[in-house]
Amino acid sequence: MKLPSITQAVRDARLTFVRFPLVITDALIGTVAMLILIDHEQPPNPSFLFQVVSAAVLGFPLLACLAITAEKKKWGKSISLGAQFVGLVLVALYSLSVPQDLINAPAIHMIRMALLGTGLVLAALVAPYMLTGSVHGFWQYCKTIVLRLLIAFLYAVVLWIGLALALAALNNLFGVEIPGRRYFELWVALQGIFTPWFFLAGMPDDLNELDTLTEYPKGLKIFSQYILLPLVLTYLVILYAYLGKILLAWDWPQGWVSALILGFISTGLFSIVLLHPINGRTENVWINTASRWFFVVIIPLIIMLFLAIWRRVSEYGVTEGRYLAIALGIWLCIIVVYFIISKAKNIMMLPASLCLASFLVTFGPWSTFAVSERSQIARLQDLLTKNKILVNGSVHAQRDSIPFEDTKQISAIISYLHDIHGYSRIQPWFAQSLLKDSGGSLSAYQDPAGIAKLMGVEYVEVWRTGGGGMMVFFTDKERPMEIGGYDQMWRGQRFIAGETKSVSNGTIRYRLDAGMNSVTIFAPGDGTPSDSLVVDLGPAIDGLVKSYGFGNNNRVAPEKMSAGAANEHFKVKVNLTFLRIERKAGVLKPMAYDGDILYTIGR
Repeated sequence: MKLPSITQAVRDARLTFVRFPLVITDALIGTVAMLILIDHEQPPNPSFLFQVVSAAVLGFPLLACLAITAEKKKWGKSISLGAQFVGLVLVALYSLSVPQDLINAPAIHMIRMALLGTGLVLAALVAPYMLTGSVHGFWQYCKTIVLRLLIAFLYAVVLWIGLALALAALNNLFGVEIPGRRYFELWVALQGIFTPWFFLAGMPDDLNELDTLTEYPKGLKIFSQYILLPLVLTYLVILYAYLGKILLAWDWPQGWVSALILGFISTGLFSIVLLHPINGRTENVWINTASRWFFVVIIPLIIMLFLAIWRRVSEYGVTEGRYLAIALGIWLCIIVVYFIISKAKNIMMLPASLCLASFLVTFGPWSTFAVSERSQIARLQDLLTKNKILVNGSVHAQRDSIPFEDTKQISAIISYLHDIHGYSRIQPWFAQSLLKDSGGSLSAYQDPAGIAKLMGVEYVEVWRTGGGGMMVFFTDKERPMEIGGYDQMWRGQRFIAGETKSVSNGTIRYRLDAGMNSVTIFAPGDGTPSDSLVVDLGPAIDGLVKSYGFGNNNRVAPEKMSAGAANEHFKVKVNLTFLRIERKAGVLKPMAYDGDILYTIGR
């Protein structure tokens, strides 16, 4: 076999760029912007580069879709470039809605981009063959795209492993300092430039030729018949057995079963699509029969899917995940009706309808974001009004006890809003700003525990039961730690209850008591312990609980996680960097400590 030369590779790369100039330029710009963001060593600050990356990520599938569709439809170069330019303007306008401090912003922006990206990828699959393309050519086109993308990704992974090992060799053999971020930057460069360029280089020059292809990979048939189909049958048996259990016990279906149902149906649809080119052959007549029955047997499962989702919605309201599950259930109903009634049974209906659904659920007052936010804010408003926290549109810190389940639900909704939407819709309820000062960020909101505190409510994790809970504290690494007045520091200790540890030079040793409430530190003198100090951690723990409450607190001031002791012989200080506390039956119990020990002997 003759291997391609460097000259040939360069020529192919140049021809690919001439064929897809705007698509590859989009990938280059997005990759450069991402590399600049990664190389910035300081904490992420607001930057228009986040908007550039967002536009590039969405622009690649959109521009590729327009370029390939133009080739298939014979639009001509000028019309193709004009359509792509319009596409660039659209993604640029959309990127203006993306916060410049995307890292600190609520997740709604990332989720929306994921939905849009999904819709654009599906559009790139369907658009060239809409209205005039053959189903067989469409299947061959999709197969080509998927296989080419997998190969491009695999090649990029192999390249990254090889180049990363080369960097590691320079570091270890020649002492060349290679910052850790260089490895990630290498990964981004390969996946942002090599993968899309190599992928586009493998696109067929004439998509119409795909209509005449008759070959069907044997490996694909084996994979479909002997791997996917057995999996489909296995999960079909499990789901129908569970359905039988529900009918016999007359019990409401569990919420998590919806993911299993959607996974099963997706696998079944994928199998049908993979086997489509050979379902008309005499030896494969069973495929048509199995496909027809598949859409019949999933009807009870779709009903169970709606029941499972409705149970969660009735108890906890609508969230993005539940909304999308409902949307997929409705989409499945449409697909089932189409494939049972339609004589054509065109497999292009699957990605085309899913593409349309992706765009419909992303924007508008009916979108997953608008409906979910309205649902959760309405639940929060009802709970706060019920407990007399929200009065006449204003929050008043509650001093009286609140039922634990109400506290738990209030905390869950606050956490949901913090993670997904932010607090802009509930800001009018508060006199204080709900944004936090985070180095110039415009979209970073206060932690949920802080918002609950403004309401006079103890923040409670969703998984907690009455009387229990967990608190986790980390020191704020951006703040300096006070170490003055001490001669030595014993760093990075993992304190274990009842275990005694000694520093390597024998200067001191310590033991954490069995209750994990205090650390006893011994200072040997002339080979025997001449003195000891007990550092009581209780006051520090009580102060942390009072100041921060339950939840994950990762920006605690170092001085609030410190405790010390001193006498005439020596003084010590324990600076904790990590602390985990559990509360059981109303009693606080420390579970884990990490920290440093500072000490001075013979003052």
